[in-house]
Amino acid sequence: MKKLIAIVSVLAAGFVGTAKADITMSAGSNLEMQSIGSQTNLSIGGSLGFAFSQDLGNGVTVTMSGLSFGNDVAAADNIATTSTTSVLATSTYAATTNQANAATTGLTQTSATVATGSAVDADAFEQISFASAGGTLTYGSDIEIGYADLGVGDVLSSDLTDTGLGAATSALSFSGKTGNGIQYATSFGGNALTIGYLMSNGGGADLFDTSASGLNNTMAIKTAIPLGPLSATIGYYSDNTTNATNTSVGVSTSMAAGNGTLSVAYVSQDANTDVTQMSAKYATTFGSASVAIGYSSTDANAATNTNDLTASISQSVGTGASVFAEVVSRTGAAANTETSAVLLGSSFAF
Repeated sequence: MKKLIAIVSVLAAGFVGTAKADITMSAGSNLEMQSIGSQTNLSIGGSLGFAFSQDLGNGVTVTMSGLSFGNDVAAADNIATTSTTSVLATSTYAATTNQANAATTGLTQTSATVATGSAVDADAFEQISFASAGGTLTYGSDIEIGYADLGVGDVLSSDLTDTGLGAATSALSFSGKTGNGIQYATSFGGNALTIGYLMSNGGGADLFDTSASGLNNTMAIKTAIPLGPLSATIGYYSDNTTNATNTSVGVSTSMAAGNGTLSVAYVSQDANTDVTQMSAKYATTFGSASVAIGYSSTDANAATNTNDLTASISQSVGTGASVFAEVVSRTGAAANTETSAVLLGSSFAF
């Protein structure tokens, strides 16, 4: 890792004369096996990311998210897709304007077939941050501000663990939480405050008209407050998407308990369908292994409650390497669907 950073820094210096920016790299790979119903799914995934930052010398540090490549273990293949395209190579019909006319006059068209591929590059250069003593201001086309989504019952680290599980009959929805906007984070007197606003929550296009009519916006605010032995976080979220207005409030708190930490949370959502969720988590260690168990109960109007129980254990097996196991069990899933799954995996950070 350090050798890689040194090599890139030297290359950057060669291009610009002097290496002014700090370059951060991260890379990892996961090999995982999921057992769900009668299926045993084996998958490998990984990621490679770059970030760049520079001190402007006036008390402000600029940070930019750079290239990020990832292969999600829960997807069949989201790195590249291949399609076949027919392109015109030569034409012998100058007097006609289309292939149909060429056929009637006995003229011919020669075509070639080529394969094209498109690589998925997640979040490349889509955010820039300005940090100073007063706080950090971030602008981007992929800002996420679902601050009221404070449930603590999901202790799973892998996206693959609950893939294929039956859809929850009761679930929270924060569909308008990502898009083009700004986020400001600061702290004062031991309290932390984050404010976010999306000018357009339609999916984060790099180019959009800020003066266009009908832009759907979202605003959210979150604060973390120390309360003696407790730490509490309160979040508010308001999505103003036409015909899908969603106002949510979430509260979570945690405290030391035994040899670990106990966390509880409550979320209330006022949308087309009102939803409430209560959740709890306990995390501790046994020797050098990290263990966590979580539970959540979600209640949507006119729907069966959905209850999720999750558990995980992770053990380091060397620098940057670990093995882990996870389990999930659900009641209140769609009829005739899978309700539990087990996952074994290994993780490597480079």
